[in-house]
Amino acid sequence: MGLAEYNRKRNFGITREPPGTPPAGRARRQRMFVIQKHAASRLHYDFRLELEGVLKSWSVPKGPSLDPKVKRLAMQTEDHPVSYADFEGIIPKGQYGGGTVLLWDRGTWEPQGDPHKEFAAGNLKFFLKGDKLHGGFALIKLKGRGPRGGDERAWLLIKEKDAETRDEARGSITDQRPESVTTGRTLDQIAADRDHVWHSNRAQLEVADVEGAKPAPLPARLQPPAFTERDAPPSGTGWLHEMEIAGERLLARVEGDAVTLLGADGAPLSKAAAARRKRVAADVRLLPAQGAIVDGVLTAVRPDGHPDADALPGALAGRGKAALTYFVFDLPYLDGHDLRGVPLGQRKALLARLVGRVGEKTCLRLLDHIGGSGLDFHREACRLGIPAMISRQEDGDYQPRARWIRVPCGAPPAGKPASKRKRVSARA
Repeated sequence: MGLAEYNRKRNFGITREPPGTPPAGRARRQRMFVIQKHAASRLHYDFRLELEGVLKSWSVPKGPSLDPKVKRLAMQTEDHPVSYADFEGIIPKGQYGGGTVLLWDRGTWEPQGDPHKEFAAGNLKFFLKGDKLHGGFALIKLKGRGPRGGDERAWLLIKEKDAETRDEARGSITDQRPESVTTGRTLDQIAADRDHVWHSNRAQLEVADVEGAKPAPLPARLQPPAFTERDAPPSGTGWLHEMEIAGERLLARVEGDAVTLLGADGAPLSKAAAARRKRVAADVRLLPAQGAIVDGVLTAVRPDGHPDADALPGALAGRGKAALTYFVFDLPYLDGHDLRGVPLGQRKALLARLVGRVGEKTCLRLLDHIGGSGLDFHREACRLGIPAMISRQEDGDYQPRARWIRVPCGAPPAGKPASKRKRVSARA
């Protein structure tokens, strides 16, 4: 089958899965095998044997058995690259193979005959030397029957009789040994930790073609623009208006599987503050990006849909009915490209597509905006009880001196000082 089908289903510009390139000059004689327990739309076990420079792969719905009387259906799937064998973590829901992946067993395998000829003939016999599985096994391809034949992908995985044989009536190896062979974790623990994420979504964000995007590494330090308070909304066209969300300014920096949370000044949060916000970091990690910086406001949303900054400490601690919610409104960096010179309207369009990949499955929400009259937006925001409105130039950049204007509701008359904006500390 080769790696063509594996590569066809993935876009390696946005995925952390390794590209399907056969390893060059592979010298070692031992071949690896791996079995990954995969909770996707249905729980199954991905059985993989290294052969011909790739991992030949089968989906085994019920998992392997040590009982020779039990014949397990094994549906052949696309070949995977050898580097796939180390993965344990999460593929976000809605993407190809979305779900939790547990590394159930791994080791080496030895063919009993010529593996290339036996695989081509559909009768592959081999010995496994793993942590959980040992001894002889066979993969037998089912021959099509009837006028239309059968499914060409269907095989049977069968244990051969030897000293490693176990009667299935005494319990299955998959039930007795459900844990990860590398970390000892369960599927639920891996799903909760979200420490490794791969994205198999085939859609791609074409960052390189965006006007103003510059190829660059992730900035070591970034100074976020600040809001300037005004008594009246800006006049004229070319502005985007957002509702102010009561909460704390929070940025998130994504570098591979690592997510660093930053305060309004661009400095990392303390370890204690970051630990209390680990749910936010875990959800940001699900974004389909190798590297990114997102800017937003962290708050708690009551059941009636209103943000409530006072409920944030309880939401961070998992108490109360208010839901922890991270409203993101800007994207200064994405996948090898500095977007600080990209017009705001285009940055927000990219951000909308990025958040749309994970959406309701996380605490992330896009802070939407409208164009048009700032006066009309301010009037309506105040009528709805919003504390203030935010206005930013549609073609504006993301620089410290960018024109980001905050107009509170109940602003004082002209000539009198505006009250300072009350914010929840990002380091609480």
